[in-house]
Amino acid sequence: MKNIGYYMKITKHIILEKDAKTTKATCFAISLIILSSIVTSILILSDSGFTTSASAEISNSNLSSSNKNINGSSNINNNDTITNASKKYQQQLSSAPRTHEYTLIAENTTLEIAPGLRVDAWTYNGTIPGPTITATEGDRVIIHFINKTPLPQTVHLHGDHPSEQDGVFELVGANKTYTYDFIAQPAGALAYHCHVPPVMQHVRMGLYGAFIVYPKTPLPPAREYVLVDGEYDTQNQLNPLPEYYMFNGYTEQYHLNPLPANTNETVRIYLINMGMSPAYGMHIHGTLFKAYPSGILENPPLKVQSWELASGNTAILEAKWPWPGKFTFHFHGIPEERGAMGYFNVTDAPSNAVDGKDIAITKTINMNDWQMNLTKTLQKADPYANLTAKSGSMDNPSESGKSNQRDMKEHAMKMDNQTSSSSSPSSLNSSSNNNEMEVSIVKGATTLNNKAYSPNPLKIKIGSTVTWLNKDNTIHTVSSGKPNSPEAGQLFDSGLTSLITPSKSFSHKFTEAGEFSYFCRLHPNMVGTIEVEQ
Repeated sequence: MKNIGYYMKITKHIILEKDAKTTKATCFAISLIILSSIVTSILILSDSGFTTSASAEISNSNLSSSNKNINGSSNINNNDTITNASKKYQQQLSSAPRTHEYTLIAENTTLEIAPGLRVDAWTYNGTIPGPTITATEGDRVIIHFINKTPLPQTVHLHGDHPSEQDGVFELVGANKTYTYDFIAQPAGALAYHCHVPPVMQHVRMGLYGAFIVYPKTPLPPAREYVLVDGEYDTQNQLNPLPEYYMFNGYTEQYHLNPLPANTNETVRIYLINMGMSPAYGMHIHGTLFKAYPSGILENPPLKVQSWELASGNTAILEAKWPWPGKFTFHFHGIPEERGAMGYFNVTDAPSNAVDGKDIAITKTINMNDWQMNLTKTLQKADPYANLTAKSGSMDNPSESGKSNQRDMKEHAMKMDNQTSSSSSPSSLNSSSNNNEMEVSIVKGATTLNNKAYSPNPLKIKIGSTVTWLNKDNTIHTVSSGKPNSPEAGQLFDSGLTSLITPSKSFSHKFTEAGEFSYFCRLHPNMVGTIEVEQ
């Protein structure tokens, strides 16, 4: 209705400026415009009344002044859209044909990722990768996530779902839980992983897995494998070209334990690349093969000789061999030299082979359980086991121990030069700066136990401030107390408030006498002691 006054002003202006003949014609036109405006305004008012009534469930307190449009009316339509979308999704959840429930537990442990190489690992359910989650497109999936690590973690799933199910902004703190509840879609090879920064660190440490969504119409029979590519670097998980590349958490495990297949049998591979390196080409020997781009089954497949796969992407590959033999598969380039290689052992099926058990003719054979059991057997999860010293190459794991010892000797010599006439590097500095002391988190600290901090133990006076400087290539914490004890982190703790990234530091002032132990939450074998004297 406000527009009527605007048009009246225009009319008055025209009447004053134009001659009578022109005015009559103009007034007639303006009258039509005014009449049209009145009708339109009535319709708008009618609509507004309906919208306000329909949106009565939305609390007015949620409509801030920032949500007003230029006419001063509340932006209720947008809230309606969100509310309706949420209701529609809830209806999808309640009407899903099947519901699958999983429990994922984030927990720290140690695993073997190569023969004789045991490393720290952050895992879902104690393995790298975590368990394979499966559902049929349109099914409801409920994931009960429990975080038993000292750091915030999440479960970010690839695919279509609302924001609150995305596992990015919903950080799950230590000893907290979160439930993801969503519809499995679209059909194809998807993935899940932690999305807490630095994402590269959390994923490389092992927080990732496969999420397979089967189509409503079953695929043709095949022998099915899941291959999840991962990486690990014992010195720096942010290294663009890490030391180890591996399928399903163990380097060259499918050279040691080749994947069985039969001649003229379709082999279907759900390939998930959770490595953080640049894209590499997946190559299968002895045959051209079919590839579904990005692992989405609605994408038309291509016949290829190699298939490039970037970080975070997937593919579904289908291969078949008419003759028996050993047929290698690998990522071309650096990964194949560092562990991402295996082979299919293709044989003729015996005459008494059982369909769906020994050979996939009319029934699919899912090999995922066999693969997961193999991975568990090779990795030998043990949260209390001793770590293997860092190896500079896969052929000589003892070299890292020598390197770390050299680093320790060099660091001790530097500390001797920095102190005055003290009896040892751990004695109190007698210089004018005796109220401030530095402790280095040395290079390769993750495998050095009580030598991870230098000097250790450290003797100081009451009122002194100790600064821990991270000279290692990975993140650490400094947390008071002993690992898994009730008093852990009560006196001081960099862990959940300020992770000590490489070249960064953390400080604490000691105001009481006594002996104070501390450790790294991420690598609990790293321990140290501060002795505070009067």
